[in-house]
Amino acid sequence: MGWCSGTELFDRFCEIMFEPKNKDFNTILKEMINAFEDMDWDCHQDSAYWDTPAVRKAMMELHPDWFEDET
Repeated sequence: MGWCSGTELFDRFCEIMFEPKNKDFNTILKEMINAFEDMDWDCHQDSAYWDTPAVRKAMMELHPDWFEDET
């Protein structure tokens, strides 16, 4: 059994990565996070990469209110 939403996410990631303008890693991460959130992703903290500095930075920029207790 397949995951039909996977096609939409895969295509969105390809669009993000293959876009002609240069993007930094942080911008790509945030666009990927947005793509997952558009598909109802709500378990961010379950990711094995949640504590990775680059991911934390992107998440903090997108959702600063989630980290108010940390500042």
